[in-house]
Amino acid sequence: MRKKYYYGIASIIIMIALYFLFFHKVDTVQSRIDYIKNGGVVPPVNMLLQAFQADEELRARLQADFDMQDVVQYFRDKYGKTIHHKHTQVMLVEKLMSYLMKMYPDDWVVYLYAMLREIFPGMENEIFDTFEKLHKYTTWLKENNADLAQLSSKEKRDALWKKRYEIFGQDAEQVWEAEKRIEPIYNALDTINESNMPFNQKLSLYKQSIQEAYKTNTENFVKRKQQELMNTFLDLESVQKDLGAMTPQERKESLKEVRKAMGLDSEALKRWEELDQIRDQRWDAGMQYMQQRSELEKKYKGQELDKQLDSLRIKYFSNEAETIKNEEESGYFRFSQPRKYGLE
Repeated sequence: MRKKYYYGIASIIIMIALYFLFFHKVDTVQSRIDYIKNGGVVPPVNMLLQAFQADEELRARLQADFDMQDVVQYFRDKYGKTIHHKHTQVMLVEKLMSYLMKMYPDDWVVYLYAMLREIFPGMENEIFDTFEKLHKYTTWLKENNADLAQLSSKEKRDALWKKRYEIFGQDAEQVWEAEKRIEPIYNALDTINESNMPFNQKLSLYKQSIQEAYKTNTENFVKRKQQELMNTFLDLESVQKDLGAMTPQERKESLKEVRKAMGLDSEALKRWEELDQIRDQRWDAGMQYMQQRSELEKKYKGQELDKQLDSLRIKYFSNEAETIKNEEESGYFRFSQPRKYGLE
């Protein structure tokens, strides 16, 4: 009898082990999506109010004692005008997820459907379908993140778009509308980085790609994104290679042309030129420091070397000496890195 008891216990343990072995990786989000699609019970939304009461944004926009109907109306007002657009559906879903996942980590998918049904009755299944596709895409991203990181920027974009079309069909162009619009810029950046064309031609191609992407809205876009657009161009390896090969005066003029192309006025150009001078002086000091540092390392060891380096850092970096020291102790030597002109 006792032997049968032990056999029974052992069988249960084996079954539990097999369950975790085969099912611990089950996609719980997808299983709950399937539950809803198969007619599962959906709770009333009134019980979800506490998930929204904790949010400062809603408290600021609604009266202090808002109820669930106020929340529903808030989302209708915010997303209703363009809810048939797939990008709007994604934004709504992601916003609701941000509330529900915190409060209900296990059952938020079911509650998400409940909220969609309440906010946009008659469209809940369409929006929920968009959510399911988004989940499949983000799951694929996580599973393939390491492989994607090994690809070139163009190869990665191609792989992402291939998967987006596979899951969303043509709706992918709505979901990633902003990214699709700037595709000419991405293509131009790839061409620039891989080409040996003169610096001015690279800048011209970059400007043309922005014009192609934003057309009549180019001027407003450039005005809003001046810094970002300049940094993107200057951060390219081939652009930095060109700048590094120039004489100081040539480099000064080239940086000025980049900034003018991005719409900077004369006062802003003057400020940037002054900043470039400060950066040049800083890097000159950094190069001298590294040279003298190397000489000290040949002459001294141990505590005496530490003492000499402390004095050298104070000589060249003054108030930043301690920061430089901490960086070096962590293994980072900023002035042994290639300089990025126009950026540092």
